Amino acid sequence: MKYHIVIALFISLIVTGCESVKYIKDEISGNAKPAGGIQELISPTKNYKTSFQALRKATLTVLDEQGYIYEENPSTNTIKTEPKLLTDPSKVMFVGSSYSVKLFIKVEGTSITYRAKFDKKSSLTTGEQNIEYPEKENELRRVFFAELDKKLTN
Repeated sequence: MKYHIVIALFISLIVTGCESVKYIKDEISGNAKPAGGIQELISPTKNYKTSFQALRKATLTVLDEQGYIYEENPSTNTIKTEPKLLTDPSKVMFVGSSYSVKLFIKVEGTSITYRAKFDKKSSLTTGEQNIEYPEKENELRRVFFAELDKKLTN
């Protein structure tokens, strides 16, 4: 097994250069994470001056536009998405990881709570599910709320 890692590191160095070697080292050490993310803390809950129906409709519209497949539970006012691939498939080589995100959204009255969990598939390490990447979640949350704001102010 160790020979496979050494061979993968060597081939990766030849094919893609030093940046990929750093990523492979991060992957093996458990420090790899999805691209992007922001340090700014975006609150998971946001309140709106609108009706529950308008907030729910705008939320579903934003999820549709962002390409999520979701299931809504009207009895609990929750929305859970199917995993959505974050990694560009054309950039994933034979060595590396792909990340997907699952959203958990709750609409209560005029407030909405947005949480994200991530799944990771790796060609070098064991895949993981329901991982937290706070910086990536903050980035996704900021984009989601910005789109929701646009829908509710138009």
